[in-house]
Amino acid sequence: MSRSYQDPLYRDVADLVNATTGRRAISASRLQKLVAEAKYVRKTQGTMGLMNYAQRLPYQFLSTNEIEMLRRSPRYREFSHRVIDLFVREGVISQFEAMMLRRAV
Repeated sequence: MSRSYQDPLYRDVADLVNATTGRRAISASRLQKLVAEAKYVRKTQGTMGLMNYAQRLPYQFLSTNEIEMLRRSPRYREFSHRVIDLFVREGVISQFEAMMLRRAV
């Protein structure tokens, strides 16, 4: 069952992005919509479709410079793990897939 964007994890992820970029780049409600889209992509296009979607996703709401700011941020690992946790909790990816992603981050 999908949780409301009022959920602290959605707010935490949005706050991490916004604090790093210095602007309101994404809201918790927009993040909820992106998770729903990711679920749909996974269901209709499989794992490879989801990977392709995930690679393009940041460019929907961040500039190239802001993406680099996030990657260089000391909180990047924390941010990445929170997004992975969110995807697991919402049923987008499995625990096993999450474990593999965490190792790659």
